[in-house]
Amino acid sequence: MKLKGHEIDTQMKKKKTPSWKRYGMEFLMVFAAITLGFFADNQREKWGETARGVQYAQRLVEDLDLDSIRMEEVKANYALKEQQINTLIPLMQAGLGEKPFLDSLFAYFTLPGSGSLVTGISFVENMTTRDELKSGNMRLIRSDSIVRHLSVYTRKEQIFMGNQTRYREKRLELLGLIEEVYDMPRLGLDKLQGKKPEPHLLPLDSKQLRKVSNAVANLQGMLNNLESNVETIAEERRLLRKLLLAYIDEKG
Repeated sequence: MKLKGHEIDTQMKKKKTPSWKRYGMEFLMVFAAITLGFFADNQREKWGETARGVQYAQRLVEDLDLDSIRMEEVKANYALKEQQINTLIPLMQAGLGEKPFLDSLFAYFTLPGSGSLVTGISFVENMTTRDELKSGNMRLIRSDSIVRHLSVYTRKEQIFMGNQTRYREKRLELLGLIEEVYDMPRLGLDKLQGKKPEPHLLPLDSKQLRKVSNAVANLQGMLNNLESNVETIAEERRLLRKLLLAYIDEKG
């Protein structure tokens, strides 16, 4: 009986003795579950950021396409201005006080809307998506090449916008000079009475006409510069768009 009691007591002690092996396994299982959960959350976040990066890339493509449409309208207006100026240059060389130059200058000056020599269409850049990316979301597009070319494109656009502003200022300067050549009150009266505008000249001043001539020549130089800007921007836009579409195909 004593022997049996001893055996029972020994068995109970064994049952009460902690099993470190079992505890170790439980710890490893809990650790593995937490680790796997962490990696799963991290992977889900990564997938979410990739999807958002693709959305930004798609929106950038749409912005670039809109930029292209707007720029084509501006290019067409530049071509019209260039044609007008190319007509005026030889007439100016023939004589600033001569009727052919003064009549042509007046005709281009009085064209309606953006067709006039002293008005035009301005390019308005669409910065919505790019501003969002600058705020810290650029990391969502995981492509060094896209980020680099987007920066180059934005910089070229900024240079163009600065040149466009100076061109607009020169147009306004020319407007003021032309208004000192023709009798503007009589022109206004002709329009009010429904008459065809006629070039009623003020007493001719050679210095004033020379200022007009210089302003027209300055516009020609600025137009050439702007057209060069437009071509470099278009080239960079095509490259950036190609990179974005490849990125969308790869990550989308």
